[in-house]
Amino acid sequence: MPDEQSPNQEQEPVETEARNPGAKPSLPPAVALAFVIIALLGVLIVMVLKNGSWRSNAGTADVSALQAEANALRSEYNRERIAMGLRPVEGDSEPIEEVAGRVKKDADTLVALATSYQRMLAEKDSELTARNAEILRLERLRQSLSAEITRVQGDLQRALVNGSDIDLIRRDLADMKAQRDALATELNEARQKVSGVSAEDYADLKRQLEESQRAKAFFEARVQELESDLSKARLFASSENELLPAAVELFRNLRKLENQPDSEISSAYSSLAVALGANVLKTLNFATGSSALVAADDEAVRNLVAEIPDGDLLLAIGYASETGNVDNNRTLSSDRATAAAQLISSVKRPGQLTQAVYLGQTDRFSSRVPERNQLVEIWHIRKK
Repeated sequence: MPDEQSPNQEQEPVETEARNPGAKPSLPPAVALAFVIIALLGVLIVMVLKNGSWRSNAGTADVSALQAEANALRSEYNRERIAMGLRPVEGDSEPIEEVAGRVKKDADTLVALATSYQRMLAEKDSELTARNAEILRLERLRQSLSAEITRVQGDLQRALVNGSDIDLIRRDLADMKAQRDALATELNEARQKVSGVSAEDYADLKRQLEESQRAKAFFEARVQELESDLSKARLFASSENELLPAAVELFRNLRKLENQPDSEISSAYSSLAVALGANVLKTLNFATGSSALVAADDEAVRNLVAEIPDGDLLLAIGYASETGNVDNNRTLSSDRATAAAQLISSVKRPGQLTQAVYLGQTDRFSSRVPERNQLVEIWHIRKK
């Protein structure tokens, strides 16, 4: 009878094949030899059954030879059975039917063993596949952890570098705290000194300080006014004699156009462009009684100044309408021209030139609508 523990004796070959999942599974040598022996015994049984009784029909010599062969096969068969943990076949007078039955039973046992081996191999293959998948997962995890370690090391390195900046900031903070403490000490000392001063002396010192502050504010404001006046003086030409040489001829020609008809004025402007290389780039309009520029004028002047070559002159000529007092209109026209020249001066390049001059009140631009004469012409005079 087969032993239930017998499959364990063949586990070593199974584990060997499990480590090579790509190879085809094979039966153990003992099992294969047992199949061969069973096949030979089956041949003998068929021969005996076919010929009746092998003892009665065969010759004495054939019987002896067959008997010897059968005994040898039986001995080999028993050795294999013992090797597989099975009980050996005893005696040589056992009926052939029992031998055939035992052989069939043993064959069934071997088939079951082979099936068990095949199942174990399949389980090992599945287990090996699962282990390979786990190895791949762990490898991916290792790579991910390696990348994370690299990132953390980089962060640590940056933190160490930044740490030096933090130390520097801390030192600066400590220095500032030390300075603060020193100032606090000086303040306390000053308070102690002041505490020894009488109330009258303290009030007198306070009054002198206030007077000094007022005087300081007055002189600062005065300095700003003088600087503004100086800037205007540099930009503004109050007469023909103060004009730059390039602007003198244009100023003379424009002054002659006063009270001339519109057709002659238009022709004169065209002639000035040819003769003097001068033309009007922009006209700035002003509200009645005002010399203030609007935001749109600021942007327009900035754009046109950017296109003027170095060495050329931008001349701002101011006008006023004939409404109101002549002297006031003269001042208003000069203020308008100066405002335009100051704007040009604030945005021009060092190589560009600018100046302001006025022609006072006029009706040249419109005799019917006075507001159309409240303007500044910005002339571009090319360098000769």
